[in-house]
Amino acid sequence: MDNDDRSLLLAADRIGQEIGRLVRALTHLKRHQADLAAAHVLAHLAETGPQRVGAIAYAVGTDPSTVSRQVAVLVAAGLVERRADPDDGRAQMLAVTEAGLRCCEEGRRKRAELLTEVLSRWPDESRQRLAELIGRFADDVQELDRQVTSRSGGET
Repeated sequence: MDNDDRSLLLAADRIGQEIGRLVRALTHLKRHQADLAAAHVLAHLAETGPQRVGAIAYAVGTDPSTVSRQVAVLVAAGLVERRADPDDGRAQMLAVTEAGLRCCEEGRRKRAELLTEVLSRWPDESRQRLAELIGRFADDVQELDRQVTSRSGGET
C-alpha cells in the first residue's frame, strides 16, 4: 500500500468515526423513544469500556429498558458479557467480548471501505477538511446537549 492509499484509508476511517459520533450525538440530543440499533450499544461499549445499563442508556440517548433488550440480544450473540460490578457485587457491568470487538472492527473496516470508494476522487486536503468539520460540528452538538442537560437539571 503506497502513501496515497494509506492517507486515503486513514482519512476515510477518521471520517467514518466522526459521522458515527455525530449520529450518536444527534440521537442523544433528540432523546427520541424509537429503539436504537444494538450496534450503537456495542460500539459505545467498545469505545468506552464496561458500564452499567443506566450509563449506556444515557450515553446513547435512550431508556434503560430499551438498552436491556438490546443487551440481551448482544449477550445471546456472544458479543457482550455481564460482569459483577467491582464497586457493588449486586450490580452488573456490561463489557464487550473479543467477538464483539472483532464485530466492531469489521463494521469499522466496512464503513472505511465504503467511504474510501466515495472519497477516492477527492483531494486529500478536502478529505481531511471534511473530517475536521464533521468533528467540530459533532463537538458543538455535544456541547449543546451538555448545556441543555445542565439547564434541565441533569440526566433525563
